[in-house]
Amino acid sequence: MKQPEPRSFEPLTKQSFSRFCALLYERHLVTGVGGNVSARFGSGFLVTPSGMSLRAVSPESVLLVKSGGRVRTDLKPSKEFAMHLGIFGNRPDVKVVCHVHDPSVIASSNLVKPGPNSLPALTPGFAFFAYPLPLLPFFVPGTAELAEAVRRQFLNHKLRALALQNHGLITVGETLSEALNISEEVHENAMVYLLTRGRGSRPDNRDGGPDGRPFIRSLKGRPGRGGNKFFADIRPGSRPEAAEVDQRSST
Repeated sequence: MKQPEPRSFEPLTKQSFSRFCALLYERHLVTGVGGNVSARFGSGFLVTPSGMSLRAVSPESVLLVKSGGRVRTDLKPSKEFAMHLGIFGNRPDVKVVCHVHDPSVIASSNLVKPGPNSLPALTPGFAFFAYPLPLLPFFVPGTAELAEAVRRQFLNHKLRALALQNHGLITVGETLSEALNISEEVHENAMVYLLTRGRGSRPDNRDGGPDGRPFIRSLKGRPGRGGNKFFADIRPGSRPEAAEVDQRSST
């Protein structure tokens, strides 16, 4: 009997990188040839190839792009790799950039206005890891205008997720697992927003502040209830592997 593929993405190799790409497709976070991923690797970057579905990415097709953009293959890096480089250039803390075309994020982006705080925090995970979520207006994918707009947003060193109107979501992290887990937290919150038509009960609104921010900030700054030690324990990169995350709904 064929053994199931391992779901660990660490240590980072071309094999674990390709498994990660396949999982994004299995999770329906991308379709067709959409979406792209990159990760720091030695003095260069691992990058998904242009025009290839993430379901088909193999270790052999993962590109290693050296400094200066040199690639030793006939395949070309994703046309949005410049967008990734803009993030990496300003964020030495970022090791992974993940761009997906999540339908729930795209749908919800049509119901809210672009700005620094697009979706209300309807789930605890979203409140902890991705709130507030900025939303950029639509830019044509792969253009220099989009890359520059994204680069400017990620000058904020606290930002780990950015929504793109009618396009999708960008998440960053220190590991592939962290970037995926943040993507899934945003996905879940966007789904709840759509299912409740934006009228869901907000767990972050206890103190009656605008969009619940006082409560969220109180969790993040209170020892034992979300202070630094708490967040070090539950940061996305340290949570169960993404293949096991979907078990949350049964608890």
